[in-house]
Amino acid sequence: MNNKKLSIVIPMFNEQGNIELLYNELLTIIKQLKYFKNFEIIAVNDGSQDSTLQILKKIAQKDSNFKVISFTRNFGHEQATYAGIHNTNGEAVILIDADRQDPPELILEFEKEFLNGYHIVYGQRSKRENESIFKKLTSKAFYPIFKFFTKIDLPQNVGDFCLMSRKAVDFFKRMPEKTLFIRGLVYWSGLPKKAILFIRKARYSGKSKYNYTKLTIFALENIISFSTTPIYAIIFLSILIIISCFIGVITALLMKIFGYVILIGWTSIIISILFLFAVTLFSLGMIGLYIGKIFQEIKNRPVFLIDEKINF
Repeated sequence: MNNKKLSIVIPMFNEQGNIELLYNELLTIIKQLKYFKNFEIIAVNDGSQDSTLQILKKIAQKDSNFKVISFTRNFGHEQATYAGIHNTNGEAVILIDADRQDPPELILEFEKEFLNGYHIVYGQRSKRENESIFKKLTSKAFYPIFKFFTKIDLPQNVGDFCLMSRKAVDFFKRMPEKTLFIRGLVYWSGLPKKAILFIRKARYSGKSKYNYTKLTIFALENIISFSTTPIYAIIFLSILIIISCFIGVITALLMKIFGYVILIGWTSIIISILFLFAVTLFSLGMIGLYIGKIFQEIKNRPVFLIDEKINF
């Protein structure tokens, strides 16, 4: 580790329209830093299919502090961020996306709070520009649900945009799991953290790589990766159904004994069967997800493959 060195990690996938602008913005901000006198920018090319890699190589030729990691193919945003963090050597690490929705000028505030003793300083979105109401609502709902199931104090309305101290990075690097949720791993340590509010801008160039299907799968995987609470929920639901059925049988017998008329209808029977069938399928699906995670972990397959590294 180099004293007073700042590492900036930028995962990239088809970001040719944002790279040079973001790079120039970061250089302007870095010059204004008071504590960090040295820096490295690590751009991770996640199998881009446009001119992203060519632009990164061009910048790397001119600036030895600009380092490039290029994957053999597209492995995913979390994997790219993970690779970048593992290749840093600064006293602190900044995570920032390449889409320029997170304002680089916040890094100046990150530095101030880092010097105040916080190990994690994160950007918290006070407002989101050009996002649908549905996406805002689902995003807002995810955080309390995740916190309820995992008991991890994940702040609301945050992305990966944050500063991590070397201590936080070292803790992060000790987690070997294959299913990656960077935010969850960062805040799992419980180290002191501080929020810096900002307005999340609209994407400058390109388009988001996440659709609603991917986001839903991503949310489910993250909860399952950090908690076994859903399994207990299935068990308690099963117990509740068993108790309800037992009460129903006792009630039916008592009504029969005391001469009450029991209404028999196909509708109620079919609804009951469909309900139990749905619960069974849901439970099997949930258990299947956990088995799938175990399968992924025991294979011990690398989560990414690096094709080349530049300026390391």
